[in-house]
Amino acid sequence: MRAPNVPLCDLLLTVSLVAACGDGSAGSTSTAGTASTTDSATTDSATTDSDTATPTTTSSAATTAEPPTTTATTTSTDGTATTDASTGETTGAPIDATPCWPFDAPPLSELRDSPKKVFAHYFSPYPLSLDNKDPAEDYYAKNYLRPEGENGKFAYCGGFIKERPLPQPPRPQDVDYELANFEQEVRRAVALGLDGFTYDILNTSGTHWDRLLKLLDASSNADPDFRIVLMPDMTSTYEGSDMEAQVAFVASIAEVAAHPAVFRAEGGELLLAPFAADKRSPAWWASTIDALAAEGIDAVLWPVFVSPWSAATTSFQAELPLVGTSSWGPATVSGATGYASNAEQAHALGVKWMSPVRPQDSRPKDLIFSEAGNTQTMRLLWDAAVDGDAEWVQLITWNDYSEASEVSPSSGTQWALFDLTAYYVTWFKTGQQPPIVRDALYYSHRLQATTAMPDLSQQESVYEAVNGGEPLDEIELLAFLTAPATLEIEVGGEVQTTAAEAGIQSFRVPLVEGTPSFRVVRDGETVAEAVSAFSIDNTIVYQDMLYRSGGSLPCDRSPLMQ
Repeated sequence: MRAPNVPLCDLLLTVSLVAACGDGSAGSTSTAGTASTTDSATTDSATTDSDTATPTTTSSAATTAEPPTTTATTTSTDGTATTDASTGETTGAPIDATPCWPFDAPPLSELRDSPKKVFAHYFSPYPLSLDNKDPAEDYYAKNYLRPEGENGKFAYCGGFIKERPLPQPPRPQDVDYELANFEQEVRRAVALGLDGFTYDILNTSGTHWDRLLKLLDASSNADPDFRIVLMPDMTSTYEGSDMEAQVAFVASIAEVAAHPAVFRAEGGELLLAPFAADKRSPAWWASTIDALAAEGIDAVLWPVFVSPWSAATTSFQAELPLVGTSSWGPATVSGATGYASNAEQAHALGVKWMSPVRPQDSRPKDLIFSEAGNTQTMRLLWDAAVDGDAEWVQLITWNDYSEASEVSPSSGTQWALFDLTAYYVTWFKTGQQPPIVRDALYYSHRLQATTAMPDLSQQESVYEAVNGGEPLDEIELLAFLTAPATLEIEVGGEVQTTAAEAGIQSFRVPLVEGTPSFRVVRDGETVAEAVSAFSIDNTIVYQDMLYRSGGSLPCDRSPLMQ
């Protein structure tokens, strides 16, 4: 029996479902036309009144999109192979497949040549598989998703997590499944145009350290240009006195510093991006950089702060030079609004800015959530990175399912956040909004209203909304339109519609019980549609604040499932 409130597809989503039809949604048809670059207004009541929280990043003029071709391939520089624009897979012959995205991705070489860099935060507790078992009975299914898992340790919250990495069959016993899975994750990241991962170093020995070593090797195997930025987690490792912490720090960094997959700054120095860097004093960091130099390791610092980043940056600069600075960033619509000014502030301090982008944040084990407003927070933070002229972006996160902040494909968000990330990575790196060449829609909603009451004999307490965002109960249709169209959301026996211009358009309606259907209609013809893979039901035992999502474009995902 599955856990209460965990949809069957969360536990048993099959490879054939995600590989053959993207998100397990209804298919769509594609047309091409003129792609506007405006983001339409959205409202709580499904009208067209302006919503000040709506992301509004635009380019100065509309762009005309050429009709899509039947393949999505580009010829490599040596003319001997082709690269699938939607997956990044290099093959010896063109791939005749429907592209997965509403735009045609530029060649990977073009994205890599950009001075703008995008890294995704890799959190080692949640690789694709923990035990290489059948996903119906593996550790995720039996111990993390179910209230009774780990001997009932998380029965108070209905399970440790509410989603998992997309299930896939076990690998053969003679294969190092961890290494193969890391290579698979690198290929997925490369398909998005990412430059690498920022790896959260949770300890200096044992499971999480061993995973760093394998990920470094996997990166070199899968893509020699893919890089791992070392991100020592100062909240969980390097404990003890200043001297004890420094000795452990230097020894661990020295062990991996020479690996070819480790990221280095433009001058060749090892770049360190410690999480919660201010857990140690600026003087400690200056001394530690000197200690690394004494071991023949020239290193520079790009700290990530959880505390107010501007004051912390100034404090650090008094002791040592910084390449850049960053913040873990907001997880709410209100926090993301106006975040573009942070890059300007960092530049005024003489350092580069790594802009955080987080899609959502829900933490079952803590019974808290931050209100992301469907896809609003994610899009606002991408707007901030583009508008603010940030040098880097850190995706927070690639795979932290315990905080529901992942962009990697999952049983809860499917491929939707992954696909949206592809679009914005290209926008950020090229400085131009990609033309929309095929109509597509993405949806997001919760399984229940935030006001739905749990069984408090089972759940310890009601979830608390934190970080300043008021809870919202909405269903969103995010459309990528080649030309004006009508957007439709059908749920609970009612259809709500709005007229939308070409471009990226968000249409939100109040959340009600039922299984939502989504359509884009133009000139009487449905050009994109999807039925949600998730039903909404306010009769619950446990609360679940994760935004589920999916999309309409059918395509072959099999290269990214291997």
